[in-house]
This record gives sequence, C-alpha cells and structure tokens, in this order.
Amino acid sequence: MTGLFQQPECEDANILLERARCLAEPLGQKEKTGEGLDVLTFWLNGERYCVSMKYVREVTLLRALTTLPGTPDFILGIISIRGRVVSVTDLRVFFNLPRKGLSDYNKIIVLSGEGMEFAVLADQVDGVSHQILSHLGPLPETISGIGKDFLEGVFPGPLMLIKTEAVLSHPKLVVRSAQI
Repeated sequence: MTGLFQQPECEDANILLERARCLAEPLGQKEKTGEGLDVLTFWLNGERYCVSMKYVREVTLLRALTTLPGTPDFILGIISIRGRVVSVTDLRVFFNLPRKGLSDYNKIIVLSGEGMEFAVLADQVDGVSHQILSHLGPLPETISGIGKDFLEGVFPGPLMLIKTEAVLSHPKLVVRSAQI
C-alpha cells in the first residue's frame, strides 16, 4: 500500500520533490519586510504594465462603447457602467504603441483619483500582485515623449509601473468645465 506522502522511488520524482520543498519555503526576511505596492497587472500590445491598486476602482469587459466625434485620438469613446458615464482612454497613443482593433476580450480598468475618473483599455488583465519597491528599476532609454512622463520604472519581468497620479492629472486628459 502506498501512502500519499511516501518518499518517491525514482530519481525524477526525488528532483521534483526537492523543487517543491524549495518553492514551498517562505520568502526571506528581506522580501517579507521590503516596502511593497499592490498593483493590477495588464497587457498592452504584448507588453506588461501595472497600476497601483490605490487608484483602481474596477475592471470590466469593454461593452457598448459609444464613440464621440471631435475627441482626441486617445479617447476611444464613452461607456455606461451601472449608470455612470465613463470615458475610455487608449494609453497606446501615449506609449507610442501600434493600435490594434478592439475585440470581445478587451477589458477596461476604471481609475479614480485626483478628482478624475476614467477607464483605460487593456488587451488582457492578469490580476493583482505585490511588488517590492526596491526591485523597481529605471526606465529603458528607448522610452521617450509623453510616455516617459507616465511611467515610474520597471519591475523584473519586465513589468512597467504607470504613474497613475500623473495620468489622472495630466492636462491632456483633464476635462475642465467653464464657469458661466
């Protein structure tokens, strides 16, 4: 009779068991105590980006997008989310990424803060992870223009951290109403 936790007999099984033990060990003390940030990770044109969960209101499928004439090229349109009208922004324009067509799989990430609320388009959303801030490296030299203003740095992976507060308060994205 073989038990569930019986030692494996073959060499491959021993290797796999040792790997499992190593992976099951808790993180080192430095990793546990390092200052971190909870982020939502998503994809744009095959590149991974993340935003601080502090600014994420919700994530949903892109449905019933209404385009608006006369808006800048980075505004895809507006959608209604439970009775709220939210504009949808395509960050590809700011990061100089090629545009792709929309699909049924696109998601939107509703960001809120700095007195603003709008959604950004994502090809795919991976989920929430915890990143150690000491692992944040500088931006690559190849990033320039307004995209550089919107990016904080790069975590290993690579995973680019978006300066969400800069996006939410950028003059091109802020709509100010005139007083009468």
